[in-house]
Amino acid sequence: MGRQVPSESLSLSEGCEVEISYKNNGNESVWYKAILEAKPNSIFKEELSVRLLKDDFSTPLNELRHKVLIRPIPPTNVQACIDIEIGTFVDADYKDAWWAGFVVKVIDDDKFWVCFDSPPDIIQFDRNHLRPTLEWVDEKIYSWWIIGSTRNSEFLKRLAEEPMFSPGTIVELCSKRDEGEVVWVPALVYKEFKENDEYRYIVKDKPLIGRSYKSRPSKTVDLRSLRPIPPPIRVKEYRLDEYIEVYHDGIGWRQGRVVKSEGGVMGSLFQNWCTLLLEATKKQLMFKQSDLRPLRVWEDGVWKTRESSLTQGSGDKTANESDPPVTPHPGITITPLKQTEVETQRKTFPKKTLPRNQNGSGNDSTLENENSNRKRKREENLCSGSSVEETNILFEKKLPVWKILESMEVFKTIPQSPHFRPLAEIREDSREMLAVGMMLTFSCLLEQVKALQHDEARSSFISLSNSFAELEKHGFNAQVAQLRINKLLTLRGMQSRKMDELKGAKKVTAEKESVKVENERKILELQRLNEEMAKEIAQSMSCEGKILQQLDNMKLEFQATASAPW
Repeated sequence: MGRQVPSESLSLSEGCEVEISYKNNGNESVWYKAILEAKPNSIFKEELSVRLLKDDFSTPLNELRHKVLIRPIPPTNVQACIDIEIGTFVDADYKDAWWAGFVVKVIDDDKFWVCFDSPPDIIQFDRNHLRPTLEWVDEKIYSWWIIGSTRNSEFLKRLAEEPMFSPGTIVELCSKRDEGEVVWVPALVYKEFKENDEYRYIVKDKPLIGRSYKSRPSKTVDLRSLRPIPPPIRVKEYRLDEYIEVYHDGIGWRQGRVVKSEGGVMGSLFQNWCTLLLEATKKQLMFKQSDLRPLRVWEDGVWKTRESSLTQGSGDKTANESDPPVTPHPGITITPLKQTEVETQRKTFPKKTLPRNQNGSGNDSTLENENSNRKRKREENLCSGSSVEETNILFEKKLPVWKILESMEVFKTIPQSPHFRPLAEIREDSREMLAVGMMLTFSCLLEQVKALQHDEARSSFISLSNSFAELEKHGFNAQVAQLRINKLLTLRGMQSRKMDELKGAKKVTAEKESVKVENERKILELQRLNEEMAKEIAQSMSCEGKILQQLDNMKLEFQATASAPW
């Protein structure tokens, strides 16, 4: 049960602002802002009507009494009692009403994404437009507010199990066009629900260019129709006949093949441009290289790079090398996929005999092209090979500190195999020192987590979490540390709320004791009044007796006078 805060009783007088919620209409969790007004054209001044702030008309209060719940406006201090984190149930101020939902994403300290169940939607709100979930209890002589402090446990459980497709996550949605072409469209997950023991998702397309997002209808799909946003890969130049994806005409990510690559001056900037053959339409179009990305497949929960015909060696001679490796419908596996870097290098760089020119020397042009291909392939492998082999390519472990690092207890308890891929953009002579620094940083961050105190500022937890997130980009496994930070944050929030509940409980106790003392004073006053009243009653009864005696005497005197002789 949440924290209790005393409340004023409900006042139903003209001009009062209230909140109402309709019964049995599927929106009991929506509280509309309303005001009580005098009933129009009524000869009875006490008749009231209710006007919702979102409407221009009012309804007689008597007609609504059995259809709605009515409660007072919560005081400002009650609405401000909220500690927001992912999963927190909140009420959001939207279209002159308070809608119940829960937080799915924290943008910063003052901006949050709130998910609504009915209808499914996700909207960004500032903190000052959110309040805790409130319940008003009216016991006639005493009323109070109950401030909800719960979190959506089902959402948090699914977030831990399937974080890549939770509500509020940007994903890519599989879509088929008329030509049978499979394209991947950016989409936002709105809701996750279970149907026939299978999770399904309500998503809405989110085009990158051209078309309006809000006007597009939502779709209900299964997990096989979704995949996460691929991580970015920096490519300096694409080769001829290389298969790629391009976001074209607001349709989605479409597959194509490079048929021409060239540099040139376009506008005022020097850029590389590629002419692509879109396989579905057989049209050739020119795109900036920055609009392309390598063709990859989401399979078994990981991204895998598909080999082009130029890098598959001299395997099956009957295969048509001009056919593209079409990205399958999610869940369908197509082989061969790119394997370890050693296999790839063996396929990519088979031993060749260089042709001789007329002077008997090696063909310098062919040798130059071969070296260029080797360099290009080496750069690709930096982004797709295994972590150990990538590290060896990025830099050699020459510093003696590596042995010290490997012997540290922390790396025995939590083994690490970072790939350091982002270091590919750093000067090669600086990479090893940066990698060593990251290893030491990871160790120090773990110690900082262990040293956290219960009264530590919330910003310290967020800073540590962000630091681990940066290291995760380099391949560090920080899941255990992040889970501990989240757990500590949760405990800290619970402790803070319990302290608030304790203050509230003490305040309620003091107020009730004050009421008790006042009632006892009133009882004593009533007893005194009763004693005085008893005296007055006794005096009145004595007066009655005297008057009765006088009446009897007058009766006797009347009879005696009437019967006296003349």
